[in-house]
Amino acid sequence: MKAIKRIIIWILISIIGQVAVLFYVNNYLFASEDVSGSIVSKKIEDGKEREKKNVDIIIPNEAKNVALSFDGSYAAYYKDDVFKVVDVYTGDEKTVDLEDKLKVSFFKWAPDRNIIMISAKKEYNNSAKFLFYSYDAERDMAAKLETKEEDETAFVTSKTSEVEDIQLSPFTNMTYIKTALSGGRSTIHSINIMKRINKVDTQVYFIGDIRIVPNDDKIAYEANTKNKVYITGKTKPISIEGVDKLALIDVDDNDNIYVGQVEETQGSTKIKNIYYGTTNEDSSQWKALSLTEPVNKKDIFISRNGNVYINDDLKGIVTELKSGKQTKYKGIFLQMYNGGVASISDEKLLETALK
Repeated sequence: MKAIKRIIIWILISIIGQVAVLFYVNNYLFASEDVSGSIVSKKIEDGKEREKKNVDIIIPNEAKNVALSFDGSYAAYYKDDVFKVVDVYTGDEKTVDLEDKLKVSFFKWAPDRNIIMISAKKEYNNSAKFLFYSYDAERDMAAKLETKEEDETAFVTSKTSEVEDIQLSPFTNMTYIKTALSGGRSTIHSINIMKRINKVDTQVYFIGDIRIVPNDDKIAYEANTKNKVYITGKTKPISIEGVDKLALIDVDDNDNIYVGQVEETQGSTKIKNIYYGTTNEDSSQWKALSLTEPVNKKDIFISRNGNVYINDDLKGIVTELKSGKQTKYKGIFLQMYNGGVASISDEKLLETALK
């Protein structure tokens, strides 16, 4: 009886200790608001707050695949087959060199850190091997992905294949890679937390956009030739009553999958309405967002917390759909990042905070 009491007491002590730690972490260590309720945003690296210097960030006209990190602190691009990363705060530029003189074939910023996932292609006579690296922009460090047994995280495929997308989950450390042959036939591979790589079963071979469902280790993917959207692990596509053609738009941090009703007019494909919900809900319960007019899918952006933004290239305006708030920007639209819009004007990178 005494032994049972001691066990119960130790369990209670453990629970109280965990609650105290979580309370401290939530209310002090990771607190994001001041006493007035306004959000406090500071860029801190290695324990030091950084201030943005008055420098112009030049993005050469020849630059390809320009992309900003999740918070707009770093920009990455190719130029003359050289991979560059620029610190937007200081203007410092780094060249990312991989071992064995490998060239970067594709890269993707992590959704919550200033880290890049890089795929590198090593060609042989009739095949190619894709290897993967992570690059920490804050520390200027690149590391090859490999298992605990020091086996390369890699796969061999056709020489004509190219990596077209990389999706990363900030919650489960899962990564998905989409490769495609020149003819369009696609394959998806997954990399788990142990850095092991596996091929993913899909219902179709001609795959369009893919998006990770961050808390569920699943992938939403388009069937290019069918205008359907599938979820890995399910044989039937997402079905919205009264809608024949769907396109995948995005997935937010709450696992809401956003799909668009496709409307084909005068040879162009646009999105007429947006529907969203989770895989745990019946699609008949998914919410609908009506657009005032059909828009190109490339002009629709979903933030991690589920805000929907529409970009108007001609007017240089990004509009938040639910609130109607508009943010004007200069130059050519580049992308959205957490809290802002990135654009390029006269080779200069511009960042505009969202209204």
